Amino acid sequence: MTEAIVYGLPVLIYLVVQSHRRRLGLRTALHRLGCTPGRVTDYVLAVGLGAVQLALFLVVVPAVPVATLDSPGMVFPVASTVSVAAGVVLRAVMEELLFRGLIAGVLQQRWGLLRGNLVQAAVFLLPHLILLAVDLRAWPILIMQFLSALLLGWLRHRSNSFLPGAVAHAAANLLAPVLAQELL
Repeated sequence: MTEAIVYGLPVLIYLVVQSHRRRLGLRTALHRLGCTPGRVTDYVLAVGLGAVQLALFLVVVPAVPVATLDSPGMVFPVASTVSVAAGVVLRAVMEELLFRGLIAGVLQQRWGLLRGNLVQAAVFLLPHLILLAVDLRAWPILIMQFLSALLLGWLRHRSNSFLPGAVAHAAANLLAPVLAQELL
């Protein structure tokens, strides 16, 4: 829940500033954040990208030593209760809102898809670097997260919405722990 607040606060500040300072109105500020429904084809792509994320997970997890994956700081929460599942989904949605909705939206608008997407993916890695504090041998997970961020950033650009990416991100976060149990 703390992460949802931390990720949501910059978005809230952006909405307040953009809707009042430039007199854009809340609707335009929300649109710039990617708070649009997207098209059906975007959600079909999201399912495909979710599958790609899970495939990356299946490649990366065996590359990380089992002792590292079993470390106390490496958490793959299996959605065994509704509240755990809701927490996993909320975290994914808030990450997408901040990193793809706000950061990718602004950077891609100013710098174009290639440069803006690369920078947003690098920024997405910053809070995930804590994995290296758990064990330096967890570095392959960061590569997977960077590649996933690039794919989700592309989807944000294509769909002009963060919502399809949030669906893919949430689905991958819900299914990855189940796959990890099978692999370990």
